[in-house]
Amino acid sequence: MKNVIEALSHWELLEIEKPARYLGGEVNQATAKESPALRTCLVFPDLYELGMSNLALKIFYETLNQRPDIVAERAFSPWPDFESLLRRRGLPLYGLESGMPLKDFDVIFVTLPYEMTFTNVLNILDLAGLPLSWKDRIDGPLVIAGGPSASNPLPVAKFMDAILIGDGEEAIIEICDSLIAAKKAGANRSETRRALTKVEGLWVPEFPGPVKRRVFKLFSQSQPPLKPVVPNVQAIHNRAPLEIFRGCMKGCRFCNAGFFYRPKRERSVEDLVKYAGDLLQNTGEESLGLLSLSTSDYNNLEDLIHSLDKAKLYPEQSVSIPSMRMNDNTIALLDATPHIRKGGLTFAPEAGTQRLRNVINKNVTEEDIISVMKATGGSDYRTVKLYFMMGLPFETDEDIYGIVDLVKRLEAIGKTTKPRKQISISLSGFVPKPFTPFQWSEQASMAELKRKRQIVCRGLENGSSRVSWREEFLCLLESVLSRGDERIGDLIESAFRNGCKFDGWHEFFSKEKWEKAFTETGVKAEDYLRERPVDAQLPWDFIDFQVPRTYLENEYRLAAKAAGEQP
Repeated sequence: MKNVIEALSHWELLEIEKPARYLGGEVNQATAKESPALRTCLVFPDLYELGMSNLALKIFYETLNQRPDIVAERAFSPWPDFESLLRRRGLPLYGLESGMPLKDFDVIFVTLPYEMTFTNVLNILDLAGLPLSWKDRIDGPLVIAGGPSASNPLPVAKFMDAILIGDGEEAIIEICDSLIAAKKAGANRSETRRALTKVEGLWVPEFPGPVKRRVFKLFSQSQPPLKPVVPNVQAIHNRAPLEIFRGCMKGCRFCNAGFFYRPKRERSVEDLVKYAGDLLQNTGEESLGLLSLSTSDYNNLEDLIHSLDKAKLYPEQSVSIPSMRMNDNTIALLDATPHIRKGGLTFAPEAGTQRLRNVINKNVTEEDIISVMKATGGSDYRTVKLYFMMGLPFETDEDIYGIVDLVKRLEAIGKTTKPRKQISISLSGFVPKPFTPFQWSEQASMAELKRKRQIVCRGLENGSSRVSWREEFLCLLESVLSRGDERIGDLIESAFRNGCKFDGWHEFFSKEKWEKAFTETGVKAEDYLRERPVDAQLPWDFIDFQVPRTYLENEYRLAAKAAGEQP
């Protein structure tokens, strides 16, 4: 079958929600190429609207399609109604650009943005008619994964021909060149995979060995995607995305992303202003999203905002700053640019007391937090969202009650500003991630997380803040999936066989099905949740993350010292 889309009738498509998710044909979609040397498909294992907001997908799509000998298409997890239609008709999942079945591509590149997409990956492979395990795939495309949740590749090693650790801009081209060479040479699958081991950052389960995290050192001089595909259906982040810098050197001891994206690399103000104009012209968007781990850490942010304002293409052009740090840079930005229309403010104090913020190395004081909240009074920002974690290492109940006290103080300030600020609180259980100073820490139990969450909710029940939280079992599961070894692959497959998918969606997540998978596989969650000695061998120690283990050990000991304890 050459084109699955053509096999679907209009009447069938009218019976599903948002059929435009599955038809392709968007503005800026890549054009077809005659007899390319390599056909690739970029897979995002979640809904179209989320995938079309993913920056990595935009980068790789534009990077690959600029090559005259490579075609890159896209595929996303179908919503259950469309999946049911495909299965009922016996039709495979396909690339949006050509309608070609996934099994007919040369390689499938899978982005792993968060652990709750792992079962969706298996569902996509199954819908494509491909065996789940790399050992069972004797033909069809190679399946290569990457992304932040691939930092520790062992939990998904069963399913992947190769897994990239780190930045992918240069690596994906090297991978494609290796595959083209292998294809021309008539290499078999094992020979092809062996050749891939030569790509720095790429770990191949068939030939396991040490691997070094890949770093894109030329980021500052690189051009971001300037002509991204404009989605048929409004994406979750409806704005033109512009990555202003990559990396972070703040050293928060809980943050996997802070270590995954090191070192910090900035694009210049001059380049960013030019890129912004091109982006807005090519997409028709009026909102520009300045992306990074913490945008207020950009060295010349105030200059950048003023320069973007002067170079406006549209009167209503706005700037979105998704995440900012509570520091003097943010206050300067709020004071300097009250006339620029913006969305809500998002901050992450993470902990309720200064003692615990010192323990986790969150370099923000309570005075900073209060000052920033007061500084929002003269701005157009109407909403303030705050993220807090519970179950952090060396945490006490006093730290949990500190969240309540801090939020009440901020509520009082928000009531005095014009316009008044609506505060939203998001609570989540802390997950000790690999390659952080807290990778040896214990994961708090579900009962403990629930108890702490109830303290916060009861303390704020008469306040004006909106409080949301992440289910405790999801925090436990994320810890198992991120800190696991090869045995976790069987757990993921069992969960998928039991019907798990869209685990990041409340309406689909099933604790009972995952518990059944734990029982069926004999995997014990406590084996992965326990505290580990600092000198213990860790499953992921074969990876050189380019952050010395001695540094992580020292940071863990400094955290214990700040808490007055010994690790």
